[in-house]
Amino acid sequence: MSKVEATIVTEDPIVSVLAEMRLDGEGVMEMARWVQRYRPHCVPEGGFESVLDLVPHDGMDLVPGVGHAHSDQYCYAHSTDEPSRFVCERDEAPSAQRVVTDNELLCELAGRKCYDSFADAGARRTNGEYLRSMWQGRIPHRSTGYHAKMSFFFAHVSRRVSHELIRNYVGADRDEEGNPSQESTRFTHHPGVYIAHPYYLARDNDKFPDELARFRARAQRNYEDYVETIQRKIARFTEQTGHAPKGIDRKRIYESSSGDLLMSCGTSFVWTTNPMAITKFLHERDNDEADMEMARFARAWKRVVIARWPNLFTDFVSPPT
Repeated sequence: MSKVEATIVTEDPIVSVLAEMRLDGEGVMEMARWVQRYRPHCVPEGGFESVLDLVPHDGMDLVPGVGHAHSDQYCYAHSTDEPSRFVCERDEAPSAQRVVTDNELLCELAGRKCYDSFADAGARRTNGEYLRSMWQGRIPHRSTGYHAKMSFFFAHVSRRVSHELIRNYVGADRDEEGNPSQESTRFTHHPGVYIAHPYYLARDNDKFPDELARFRARAQRNYEDYVETIQRKIARFTEQTGHAPKGIDRKRIYESSSGDLLMSCGTSFVWTTNPMAITKFLHERDNDEADMEMARFARAWKRVVIARWPNLFTDFVSPPT
């Protein structure tokens, strides 16, 4: 067997946005025509000519957290052309503004439909102020938050963390919604990536400074055994049949071997969910009492969602000043 080498990942998990909801302009304007016919008190003086005529703002919002002690945690300048890009740099605060995303507008439109408070019929609020007024207070109206959907790519997490996600956050109830598509272990050859638990990386872990090296050696032995096992099974199959395993025969070899991998081996997957489910997850996992690896993942996810959709995560974002 040629030399194989395990890769030890010590950096934060990869969390990237793959997709999000987009408003259908024609559909929104059909709703506007309904409003104009049956709720004339909601119609602005100039009528409904665009999607933004249904709301009492121009689709811009202040960057949240400006003027607060932790504002640099949530104020980002994106270089892409995505609608959610911020249109300022940190040093332009407090007048910094960004374009409100369609996900955020969708939740606002859902709330305004509940009460038929379109345009100037309700209090003049920005998108962020409106969502905060719905989702905070003594009786929060959070059902509107489930309309927004977003899909992510996750990597550099262990199979143990993915198991915990699926064990706790996949279900039929709305506050448990998560839809995963995870890397197959019977169709793909594992690349030998292992995730170092934060315990091995803690600065105060000076009592056991050799633990990371021990983990690295253990991962190396495990990956060598995984590769050797697969190669042995393939060689035996080829010897018996005269050809290399394909299709279901190849899958049988991998499915019988992948279970030997350590739970610290890396995995990757796509996850589709909504802001209310993410909020629940962050409350439960972004704290010092949570599993350290899960907390590291939660904080990486939190940074991404707050940068992209700050108005959908009012539990964690200070209002603009």
